[in-house]
Amino acid sequence: MPLHVVLVQLPIPPLGPELVKGNVPLAAGYLKYFAQCVHGIPAEIDILPPSLADRAGDAALLRAILERQPDIVGFSCYVWNAERSLWLAQRIKELRPQTRIVVGGPEATFDNAWFVNHPAVDWAVLGEGEETFSELLAVLTDSPELLVHPIEAPDVPGTWNRHRGRFGPPRPQLRSLDAVGRVYLDGMIDPRWHNTLLLESIRGCIFHCSFCFYPKSFDRLAYMSREVILENLRLAEKSGVAEVFLLDPTLNQRRDFEDFLHTLREGNPRGSFTYSGELRAEGIRPQLAQLMRSAGFVEVELGLQSVGRTAQDLMRRRVNLPAFERGVQALMDAGIHVRVDLIIGLPGDTAETVREGIEYLASSGLYHEPQVFRLSVLPGTEFRRRCEELGLEFQPRPPYHVLSTPSLRPEEIQQLMAEAEDAFNTDFDPLPIANDELSFDRVRHGGSVWKIDLDNPPAIPSPETVDIAHTLWFTAAEFAGRFGEIIPWIRLVLRENPHTSLWVVLDVTQANSLPTAEDVFHIMDALYEHPPTYWDWHLALHPKPGRLGAKRIVIYSARRLKGRLATWRRSIARVADVIENTQVPQKTV
Repeated sequence: MPLHVVLVQLPIPPLGPELVKGNVPLAAGYLKYFAQCVHGIPAEIDILPPSLADRAGDAALLRAILERQPDIVGFSCYVWNAERSLWLAQRIKELRPQTRIVVGGPEATFDNAWFVNHPAVDWAVLGEGEETFSELLAVLTDSPELLVHPIEAPDVPGTWNRHRGRFGPPRPQLRSLDAVGRVYLDGMIDPRWHNTLLLESIRGCIFHCSFCFYPKSFDRLAYMSREVILENLRLAEKSGVAEVFLLDPTLNQRRDFEDFLHTLREGNPRGSFTYSGELRAEGIRPQLAQLMRSAGFVEVELGLQSVGRTAQDLMRRRVNLPAFERGVQALMDAGIHVRVDLIIGLPGDTAETVREGIEYLASSGLYHEPQVFRLSVLPGTEFRRRCEELGLEFQPRPPYHVLSTPSLRPEEIQQLMAEAEDAFNTDFDPLPIANDELSFDRVRHGGSVWKIDLDNPPAIPSPETVDIAHTLWFTAAEFAGRFGEIIPWIRLVLRENPHTSLWVVLDVTQANSLPTAEDVFHIMDALYEHPPTYWDWHLALHPKPGRLGAKRIVIYSARRLKGRLATWRRSIARVADVIENTQVPQKTV
C-alpha cells in the first residue's frame, strides 16, 4: 500500500465575518511535485482544497483530514497558523495515533523549541523543503515500519526528528527553480483557485536584514529560467487570472532586472493580468518605472522601516533617503500603487526617531498606502539570536511582537502605533464589517452564523458547522441577567473550534431590557477560557494577551436606544461595542 499523505496550509484567520483570500498552498504544491514527479515516489499526496482550508472551522477541518485516513499529515506553518496547525496535529494524534505529523515552513527553525518540540510533531523540515520532504517520504516508503518506530529512522538531511531529539545534517540548496516552476504547469495547483498565480523566479536574497528570516535559509541565489517563466505567464493568460504575484524577496536585487522586466512584458502582451511584488525604491529610475508599468505592474511594496541611523545599522538595512524619494516618485509618476512599510519597536529606535519616520512619510506624500507594523522577533532571525544582547522583550508565541526595547517602553510602543494611525488617518487592523454596515444578512455572507432566540432556543447544531469566522446572533425579549444562557453556546463553539474568530451579537432591537455590565463581562470571560489565538496575540500589548483579539461582543440595535445610557456605555466600553444601525428608519425605543 502506498503512503497516503495529506498536506495542509491554513490561512490568515479573518478578524470577523469575511471570506479568506490569497491562501495559495504553493509550498504543498512544491512538495507534491518533487515527491511524485521529480523523484517518482509512489505515494498518494492530497493537498487539502481551498474550499476546506480557507473556510472550515477547526472541527470541520479535523473531520475532513481524518476521513482521508492519512499515514502522514504535513503542515506548512507560518506565524498566523502555527498554533492552529499544532492544535489540529494534537487532535489528530488523539483520534488517530498512528498518523505521523511533519511540519515545515518559517516556524520550523533550530531556535524555535516550543514549536519543533511540540508533542504532536514527529518530524520538522528545516529550510528549503522540496528535497528534504521527498527523501523523508522515500525512507518511509522503503521502510514503513519506521512509521511505527520513528525513533529508529535515520537522520535525513534538513530534518528534526523529535523522537530521536536530533537534527539531520544540512541540506544543500536547490541549484535551479525550474522544477518548482512546474507546479502550475503540471496541474499540482490550479491558478483559478484564488484568481492569482504566484511566481517565484528567484530564491535567496543579497540583503541580510536582521528582522527577516528569509536570507538565513539560502547561501546563494537560485533562478527560474526565462523559458519556464514565460510558460507560467502563458498559463496565467490562458487561465484568465487577474494577477501574477512575484514572490521574489527583492525584485530589483537581480543584476538582470531590466531584462527581467522585458521578459515579464513579453509574457503579458495583451495586459491580461497585473503584476505586483516587493522591491527597494533606491535604484528605480523613471525609465525602469515606466517599463514596469508597461509590463503590467500596478502595485509594489517598499520597505522604509526606519529613518533612525542606529536602527538602520542594527537591522543591517541602510536607507538612502534621496534615492528612496526619487524611486518612489518615479513609481508614482508611472501610475504604480506604492505601499510603504514602517516598523515600530526596532532596536536602536527611540520614540523620537519613530516619530521622525512617521512624520517624514506622512509629510512627504511618497506613498499611496502606508503599512505600520510592530516588530516581530521572528525565529531564525538575527534579532532572535541576539535578543538578550539587544534587550528585546517579546511575546513567547506568534506573532512574537516586541514588547519593549532598552529605548522603547511598552506604553511608548502602544502610543506610537496610535499616533501612526492618527497620522495616516487609518486603522491598520480594520474589522471586516463597518459598524454602519452590520446586519444579520451581512455577517452570514462572511462566515457561519447561529441565530439563537433565548426565549425559544433552537436544536443544538454540530460544531462542525462552524466556519473559521463564526457569529452567535442572539435575540430575546429580556437580556438583563441572562449571561448564564449565553455562555453555554460560546463554550459549544470554542470547545471544538478554539481558533475561530467569534463574534457574539446581542440583538436588542426588540428587547425590553439591555444586558448589564455584569452580563457583558461574564460573556467576555467565557470567550477567553481557552488559550489565546493568533489575533489575540497580534492585538495584545503585553505578554498576557488582552481582551480585544479574535473575539468580539456587539450590542446591536436596528433602532435608536433611548434613555440615559452614558454610564452603561462607559461601563462596558472596554470589552463591547454598542452599535445602533440608524440606516434602517424605525421608531425610537
